[in-house]
Amino acid sequence: MRTILKLALAAGVLWATWSFVPVGGRTLETRWRAAPDAGTFAARSWTELRAWLAAPPAAAPDARRRAGADRQAPRDRRPAEGHTDADRRAVDRLLADRLQD
Repeated sequence: MRTILKLALAAGVLWATWSFVPVGGRTLETRWRAAPDAGTFAARSWTELRAWLAAPPAAAPDARRRAGADRQAPRDRRPAEGHTDADRRAVDRLLADRLQD
């Protein structure tokens, strides 16, 4: 009985992978339907899989340095948020009301 359940689970995983997992933008099922025969399906799938798994070209060191500089905010910049004392009092009042309940 356990073997049958394991086989059923494995078949379900294979079916879900075949139907729902996109590799390079398309599922295996859509690739199968688009191919005229099994050999073409295998050749196209293998080519697209290798292209999908290939590492993207590395960015130039200058580009990486510029990208990092754009992300870092200067230390003298003020935060975008501004809270007044009235805002803080309102939050304190809301918290006190909730904690009393």
